[in-house]
Amino acid sequence: MNKPECIYLWLVQVSMALGAVMTHYILHPPHHGITYFWGTLFPAIDLFLVSALFLSRSTAVWGLLANSFLAFFGILMMSDLIVVGAMKGWIKTDFFENPLRWIMESMFPNVMMAVADFFVGLALYNISVQSRPAMKQGA
Repeated sequence: MNKPECIYLWLVQVSMALGAVMTHYILHPPHHGITYFWGTLFPAIDLFLVSALFLSRSTAVWGLLANSFLAFFGILMMSDLIVVGAMKGWIKTDFFENPLRWIMESMFPNVMMAVADFFVGLALYNISVQSRPAMKQGA
């Protein structure tokens, strides 16, 4: 990972993962039980394991795979919370009266962060694959 673009994208990946760990630690303190523990563990895996896998070209594909799994898992879990929150009345704004406020009070902004995390990982993988040195002729 020697291109400046790779370094910048890697720093974005680490920053997003660190923000996710801090957010989930506040919302799901791990010491409150195993259910809360999982909410903090997955972003921590993103921060430490996925970020480390993206440091090397040879392990970047594993970083992409792990990042994609974690991003889509987060998207599915938070989308489920949007549906459950709407059905149970956790979102206090009526969708038909103020749809923008309803979207902002739901988990939709967090889902978009997970989507952005996926695309950052995809771009990081693409740049690291494209920056491979050319193979020698006749080798």
